Amino acid sequence: MGGIPFWSCDISGYCGDIEDYDALGELYARWMQFGVFNPLSRAHHEGNNAVEPWLFGSHVEVVTKAAIELKYSLFPYIYTYARTAHDTGLPLMRAMFLEYPDDPETENLGTQFMFGEELLVAPVMEEAAATKRVYLPEGTWIDYHSPRVSYDGGEWIDFPVTLETIPLFVKQGSVVPTMPVMQYIHEDPDYPLTYNVFPSRLNRTAAFEVYEDDGETNDYKKDVYLKRAVQCKSLNDGYEIFLNEKVSHGFEVVPRDVMIRIHTDENPDNIFTSDGDKLRKGEHHIEKGRKAWFYDKENEVCVIQVPASSQVDKLMVEFK
Repeated sequence: MGGIPFWSCDISGYCGDIEDYDALGELYARWMQFGVFNPLSRAHHEGNNAVEPWLFGSHVEVVTKAAIELKYSLFPYIYTYARTAHDTGLPLMRAMFLEYPDDPETENLGTQFMFGEELLVAPVMEEAAATKRVYLPEGTWIDYHSPRVSYDGGEWIDFPVTLETIPLFVKQGSVVPTMPVMQYIHEDPDYPLTYNVFPSRLNRTAAFEVYEDDGETNDYKKDVYLKRAVQCKSLNDGYEIFLNEKVSHGFEVVPRDVMIRIHTDENPDNIFTSDGDKLRKGEHHIEKGRKAWFYDKENEVCVIQVPASSQVDKLMVEFK
C-alpha cells in the first residue's frame, strides 16, 4: 500500500501447464483487465507455455487489445503518478481507504481500488458475471467509458458487465490527460495531449498537472522535467480554462497540440482566448493545426483544439 509503489504480477498466472486455452480465455481476459492497471504489466508464464492473447481465441484477443490500448491512452496520467510515487512513495494503485480514510465502507474493501486520485477501478473477478458490485465514495462518479452516465456517491451499485467491460469511474471535478494509442511509447514523440475534463460544480475548479521528462535517461533524478497544467473553472455562463507550462532545469520541451474535451450537455455559443480572439467553430472535426472547436451533441462533448504554435494561456467557453 505504500513504500513499494512499482510492482507486478504475471498476468494469466505463472505456474502449471496450459492444456486448454479456450477454457482459460475468460480468466485471461479478466486478469489482463486487472493487470493493465498494475504499475507494471506483463503477460508471462513458466516453461514453454505461451500466453500471447490470440492463443485464447479471437474474442479474448479483441478484449485484451482494448485493455492494453486503454493503458497506452492513459500514459500521461500514469507517468505523472509514477513521478508522484517516486517523490512520495504513494502508489499509483491505492487501497480505497488511502483516499477515503473517513469512510468506514472502505476499511476492508479489497475488490476495487483507486488509480491515482481521479479514477476508481473495480475489476470483475467472478466467472460469467453479469454485474459487478461497486462502492462509490462521496461525490458524483462518471462512467469513464460512457460519460453521459453518472452515479451519486456514498452508495453501492450493481454495475452491468460483459466480458468487454472494465468498471472504471472518474470523479466529477477531474481532468484525465490521455494520448493517442501507439504501438510503443515514443512511437510519435510529438503526440497531441488531450485533457478530458469532467467539470466541477459551480465556482469550483477541475485541474491536473501533467508531468513529462525525456523518458529515457536518469535526468529526472536531477529534476529535469516539464509540467503542463490545466485548470477549468465552472461559471454560471460557461467555463474559464487556464493553460500553463513550467520548465525545470532547462528541459527540452516538445511542443504539443492540446485537445480539450469538456464533458457537458450544453452546446457553447462562443469560445474566446484571453486577448478576445474568437475560435472558429467546426461541425464534426477539426483540421490539424487550427485553433478551433466543435460540439459533439451525440456524446455531449465540447472539443477544443489549441495548436502548439498558438501560445494560448486562457480560454473562455461562453454559454448564453
